[in-house]
Amino acid sequence: MFDKFNDFLKEPLPRQILFFDDMLTPSLIRTLYWIGLLAVIWTGVGHFFTNGFFGLFEAVVYVVGGVIALRVLAELVMLLFKINENLEAIANKSDEAES
Repeated sequence: MFDKFNDFLKEPLPRQILFFDDMLTPSLIRTLYWIGLLAVIWTGVGHFFTNGFFGLFEAVVYVVGGVIALRVLAELVMLLFKINENLEAIANKSDEAES
């Protein structure tokens, strides 16, 4: 993990953002996942305090369902990027084999 951080610090920030040498979205997905978790938990706590007796049930269902749905969505997006990385590796190997 620290290798990626050190690589991030080596290149200037405008080059990292403006050029498409590396994917920016996988790191954004992790950040958005944590923000989403906080939002789901915050909303669940809100349901707990505002909806009376059934608020406890709603809060538990909302938090558990939201956390699972958010995790699945984040994993699906990350899976697309893993597929992209694997396809790039296959393309690079086939280019090397042709040379």
